[in-house]
Amino acid sequence: MALTRDTIVTLGNKLAPAAATFGRLRTLLEDPGVELEEIVNLVRLDPALTFHVIRMSNSVLFGLRERNDSLEGAVGRVGFHEIYRLVGLAATHQVCQRDLLTYSLPANRLWENAVATAAAAEVLALPAGCDVGLAYATGLLRTIGRVVIDGAACGHVYPGEAEWPAISEWERRTFGFTAAEVGTILLSHWRFPAELTDAIRCHHQPLSDSQSNVAACVLNLACGVAARFGLDLPGEAGHWVPDAAKLTLAGVSEPDLDVCAERARAHYTALCATVE
Repeated sequence: MALTRDTIVTLGNKLAPAAATFGRLRTLLEDPGVELEEIVNLVRLDPALTFHVIRMSNSVLFGLRERNDSLEGAVGRVGFHEIYRLVGLAATHQVCQRDLLTYSLPANRLWENAVATAAAAEVLALPAGCDVGLAYATGLLRTIGRVVIDGAACGHVYPGEAEWPAISEWERRTFGFTAAEVGTILLSHWRFPAELTDAIRCHHQPLSDSQSNVAACVLNLACGVAARFGLDLPGEAGHWVPDAAKLTLAGVSEPDLDVCAERARAHYTALCATVE
């Protein structure tokens, strides 16, 4: 079955609406004059998202003893930067609610990979000179195309790395698009920034474009860090080799990457604890 752009958008719009809200929140926060009320009004459009944001704002990680039961209180107590992170976590958690039969992939593994990749991308963004918030969002959303493909798979199942070592080649042969391309189409439709969508589109081969894509390179290395944690996804391992060209483009060395991996592991643990 070959997918079409219309099918991708239709299937994507059936996912948790919080993912689209996450993109709109980014646009709001780019305005230095944004008011708390504007953020609250956006998040409140999604009752499930509102519930999760309030609950996460009460995490012990924020060091606050008094329980908060309002969205206004949640935004006010954790701040605009953290509310962006919480909305991203909640949105991704909603998207990763079901097992992906097409990929024989449990929902919890998809979720863990997304959070680990986001944590690593956020750490690696600094030496690369990339936007930290966008790098974080890119890590969270980079596999959303797999969720869309799973909704349209019609019984197709990835046969495994022994037959197809590169899962993107199997996706293109089976559906006409790779999961990265599907995610790019959907996130562009939701008006996520071009830097984010281009990074996802190119992250398997960040040096293949005529122009070097630093954000895609950061995402590529972040995926490799997630794999170090044992949280990799099938059919991708061959893409994550940290060769000299990638390290140079991202502004890190092999020893730097080891340090980043340790920081990312601690960051991943903290992010997961926020959701629990």
